[in-house]
Amino acid sequence: MRYRLVIFDLDGTILDTVHQLAVSLNEALKRSGFDPVEEDLIRSRIGNGSLNLVLRSIEGLEGADPDIIRKDYRNYYNEHCTENTEEYEGMSELMARLKDNGIKIAVVTNKSEPAAVRLCDTKFSGLIDVVKGHRDGIAHKPDPCLVNEVLAELDEVRDDAVFVGDSEVDIATASNAGMDCISVTWGYKSREHLLANGASVLVDDIMELEDRILV
Repeated sequence: MRYRLVIFDLDGTILDTVHQLAVSLNEALKRSGFDPVEEDLIRSRIGNGSLNLVLRSIEGLEGADPDIIRKDYRNYYNEHCTENTEEYEGMSELMARLKDNGIKIAVVTNKSEPAAVRLCDTKFSGLIDVVKGHRDGIAHKPDPCLVNEVLAELDEVRDDAVFVGDSEVDIATASNAGMDCISVTWGYKSREHLLANGASVLVDDIMELEDRILV
């Protein structure tokens, strides 16, 4: 068995969260008097944390206060994060099979840690060993800080771990952490985008992902 630890990204990798992210951001924009943003645009902006999502979404909006909108967005999302959110088909079963093979499972995401923990506890109860999300004052992806925390807490080495994600941020995170990366094509970035941003291993479905992990 090649890996002892699999670290998953969250949004676009194990959970389809885009609709609730869009609902939450548009609620925050509405509270500040601005029109909603199309869901497809929000999808393309996911992955670099809430501040970057907000900044990209209010670009050109006169009088928009990013701090207020981000606060409203995070508060609304943290309260409603489990709504309009589904796991990608077969993900729970994959995690269970990995656990049966003695593989540890972690999640590292740029989503706020309270929301990430709540989502993982709700959608993947008992299957994930460690969840790391954005915390104020702690560098997030593509910085390897959170990955290093996972390795330390689970007493694993990077050579025995693989990062699984759907974006260029995840590819860079794996590279910065010195570990292998598997890019999934069912998430929020296209195969072409992933290849253009350095993806070397791509998988199109859950069974292909399992084969890559258990090879």
